[in-house]
Amino acid sequence: MHDSKIRSRLKAQLTKFSSEFCEGLTKPLAGFVAQMLFGIQSSQDVKLSNIARSLQEEISLIRTEKRLSRNLKNTELEKELTPQLVRMGSPRVQPNTVLALDLSDIRKEYAQKMEHLATVRDGSTGELHLGYWLCDVTGAEVNSSEIVPLYQKLFSVEAKDFTSENAEILEAVDLIRAQTQGRGIWAIDRGGDRKRLLEPLLDRGERFVIRSTGKRTVIDRRKLQGSVAEVAGRCRLSHQARIIKIQDGQEKAYDLRYGAEPIRLPGRAEQLWLVVIDGFGEVPLMLLTDLPVTAKDSQSLWWVVQIYLTRWKIEETFRFIKQSYNLE
Repeated sequence: MHDSKIRSRLKAQLTKFSSEFCEGLTKPLAGFVAQMLFGIQSSQDVKLSNIARSLQEEISLIRTEKRLSRNLKNTELEKELTPQLVRMGSPRVQPNTVLALDLSDIRKEYAQKMEHLATVRDGSTGELHLGYWLCDVTGAEVNSSEIVPLYQKLFSVEAKDFTSENAEILEAVDLIRAQTQGRGIWAIDRGGDRKRLLEPLLDRGERFVIRSTGKRTVIDRRKLQGSVAEVAGRCRLSHQARIIKIQDGQEKAYDLRYGAEPIRLPGRAEQLWLVVIDGFGEVPLMLLTDLPVTAKDSQSLWWVVQIYLTRWKIEETFRFIKQSYNLE
């Protein structure tokens, strides 16, 4: 009886969500999406066999699987649902909402016949495996635990229509900025400071906080060219803070020192800032931002640090999804 009530409540909630989510789809496809959402939540799995089993249809399991598989091939699903998810989430994106853009890997090391399998690098171990890349954008507020899923797309470098990793990222940026009218601040991990991403973000007038690898050439306050790492080495870390991070159920304290240096990119006129934070590891954290900050204002600098650290809770969320739904 208890399980029956849970199933009924779950179906009611998902029916309400899917009726809006599936706007624009045909009735059969909308019904299919609703079944998939229920099946994934009910089975806590993304394998069709387990999803089909959880639907408890009065037909053979193989027939249910074949029907689900046939519907999954419909190209209208991605065409309609991807922008619809952004439209649904955009009202919850405020001017200073953090838009965490992340490239993650989905390992499929035991797969043999999945289409367009490519070599991906495991973000945790650095090992190479077969799988796919996932471009993910999730919104979150600095001082809130609530998150807003906005965009997720699997892609493979082996697919015929693949152009480049940069093109995949900018496709996500343009879709979201079209719906949010420029609201939000992009937070991107290492690699986001590459020229073919950094300059398009500046051209679009987007606000961002991007972790640098330290290799990018910049111009410092004395109009001298050097790497980000070299400028960071000369930065005065005159501010202090302590934060507590919960990792694997354990609290860990970090005593931080931080500061900032004004910089520009060669050939660009925009004023940028390099915010340097020491205390997370052997190498200081180096953040590039076009947000208006002042080197002597600890509050404005700490806000930039908090924007980047907001990525942590989103990364934990994705790790939970990977494990809970057996994505790999």
